[in-house]
Amino acid sequence: MQPLRHHINPKTFVITLRQIAKLLKIDPRRIINWEKWHNVLWVHIQGLGGYFVSYRKLEQWIVACSTLISFCPNLDVLNAVWSMILREDQRYTEDAMWRLEVIWEQRYKYLLDRQLS
Repeated sequence: MQPLRHHINPKTFVITLRQIAKLLKIDPRRIINWEKWHNVLWVHIQGLGGYFVSYRKLEQWIVACSTLISFCPNLDVLNAVWSMILREDQRYTEDAMWRLEVIWEQRYKYLLDRQLS
């Protein structure tokens, strides 16, 4: 199966200056410019220069992963999606992985019950 980034399109994310500043824990006025690149956000911060931010750190990415999990039609697809997420788990916060695992477990139980019925 293709990498997770082939199933999620960050170009569709609505990202705000305030959201980036909150993520980076800086004053929004320090952000001179920012751009969506293919695999990362590029942020120009006053006094620091260029800085790269992984899309996987954004709430939109976690929501997109949650949606992927929630709409898996069967256990094989669900396990494949979960495997893709686990391959890059070091890129996520502990809280994000916990949230994704809860959604995965719920979907797994639902699909398993449906399969056994």
